[in-house]
Amino acid sequence: MIGPFINSVGIVTGSLAGVSLGRGLSQGYRDKIFNVFSCITLGIGVFMVAKGHALPPVIIAILLGTLLGEALRIEGNVMELALRSVSLLRRKESGPGKLPDQTFRDQFAVVTGLFCASSLGVMGPMQEGLSGDAALLLVKALLDFFTAMIFAANIGGIVGVLALPQLLVQSTIFLLATAVVPFISPAMLGDFSACGGIIMLGTAVRQFRLVEVPILSMLPALVFVMPLSALWTRFFAS
Repeated sequence: MIGPFINSVGIVTGSLAGVSLGRGLSQGYRDKIFNVFSCITLGIGVFMVAKGHALPPVIIAILLGTLLGEALRIEGNVMELALRSVSLLRRKESGPGKLPDQTFRDQFAVVTGLFCASSLGVMGPMQEGLSGDAALLLVKALLDFFTAMIFAANIGGIVGVLALPQLLVQSTIFLLATAVVPFISPAMLGDFSACGGIIMLGTAVRQFRLVEVPILSMLPALVFVMPLSALWTRFFAS
């Protein structure tokens, strides 16, 4: 379980780097970096989709997962939790020159979602738990390093505290995934990858600000896809 720890180290070191840089990073520079992140996310999505075994169970899982996620208001609830945590942390901040409360709340809520509830943050520990491959989390650690640096330059080193809840979330997902390894076939693992790839493509589209894809609401599809893949292989595969 090295991926979650490396990812957390990336957040902490990125936050320290951002604090040392202060607010010297221009908005144009930040926009360019985030556009590069979006291209990387797009490439990861294409790579993962190519590993799919059967398309129908993946599509059904995406549809069912998104319907469930929207019904449970997953995205709205995650952001509400992030804003509540911001309120608690903000009370501890003091000193001259601090950002307006609303600006601080908005930026901290965004970075909380990126670190603790992103599609890559869910798929990464699941993939490591299922196959032992920590590649996705290593990529996420690199992305989170620069993300933490940019946000810490704006709102301070408090961004680094998000390494702890991120580690708890990813460790839990890893342990749950490890428990189901004996029941996973190569076809199921391939369809899981394809399902995650579609979510990553949606993430890239959203990062490019093209369409407001409900990424967090799509995440339950990762729970549905492997059982559906097993059923499809058993009853419909030739």
